[in-house]
Amino acid sequence: MQPHARYIRDSLQSDNAPMLSKAAIAGKMRVLFLLLLFLCETQSHAAPRPNIVLLMADDLGIGDPGCYGNKTLRTPNIDRLAREGAKLTQHLAASPLCTPSRASFLTGRYSVRSGMASWNRFGVYIFTASSGGLPSSEITFAKLLKSQGYSTALIGKWHLGLNCHNRTDFCHHPLRHGFDHFFGTPMTNLRDCKPGEGTVFARAHRWLVFVPLQVIGVAVLTLGVLRCLGLLHVPPGVFICLLLLAALLLLLFLSFLHFFRPLNCFLMRNYDIAQQPMSFDNLTQRLTAEATGFIRQNAETPFLLFLSFLHVHTAHFSSREFAKKSQHGPYGDGVEEMDWSVGT
Repeated sequence: MQPHARYIRDSLQSDNAPMLSKAAIAGKMRVLFLLLLFLCETQSHAAPRPNIVLLMADDLGIGDPGCYGNKTLRTPNIDRLAREGAKLTQHLAASPLCTPSRASFLTGRYSVRSGMASWNRFGVYIFTASSGGLPSSEITFAKLLKSQGYSTALIGKWHLGLNCHNRTDFCHHPLRHGFDHFFGTPMTNLRDCKPGEGTVFARAHRWLVFVPLQVIGVAVLTLGVLRCLGLLHVPPGVFICLLLLAALLLLLFLSFLHFFRPLNCFLMRNYDIAQQPMSFDNLTQRLTAEATGFIRQNAETPFLLFLSFLHVHTAHFSSREFAKKSQHGPYGDGVEEMDWSVGT
């Protein structure tokens, strides 16, 4: 029984209370009934739960939006958010790398606690087929909001793992971490995903391919000279084996260059492949359309939208409408296109 109802009941039944007529008692009961109706009506018209839209950009400099002092990059929509909301001027990041910082952002915990920190130079996932990712036991803000009746979506970049044991178990997929809908890339826009933008594997290529090929070449030349001078008896099979080894290295290297993009650079819609290999043509427009469509579909219910931009991480890209329009080359074009998406 509610406290206010108990108080009125006790006042009616108290030995010290004055004798009341039936009309007076009926009047008090009527007041009590109206009060209970009012409280029920108030609870049924509680303040609606707010919709939540989170925007994340990779590698965007703090001094690049206009609201932080930039005079040469056009970011009117981001500036408006800062002007009408709050602008933060101090911050701490869990990591300067994609995978660990995103794990901390989603969970509110140090990335080392979820196994998303690394001691090696990369510290991020660079192959879709890598085993591991954000553990399903971690509590993300998407899980918390979903448990409260929110519709949840992640549009854009994930980069926190995909599978455990095979390509279809999806044990680390965004939909296993509280998101109802996912459209984007499970990886990131590595330079290798865009032809002509270079590679993140330059050091690996050098030490695993080019240096061994140079060693094999020097070995073949040296053994050939010694054999010609009669200083060393080298069977022909040795030369054949060394040349076959060099050919194998070249074949593996060329196969990696040929297959990396279609195997690792793709878009997904939920558990299905939406585009493989991923095309950067109008990619921002497609992600933005997916995000606005989710907002319209869930206009009558509370929702969480996490729009995780592929901008302005390398490889830099922009659509034709924004290419070569900024004063800062491909990077500036990407920033201004991202600002357009924020205002859509």
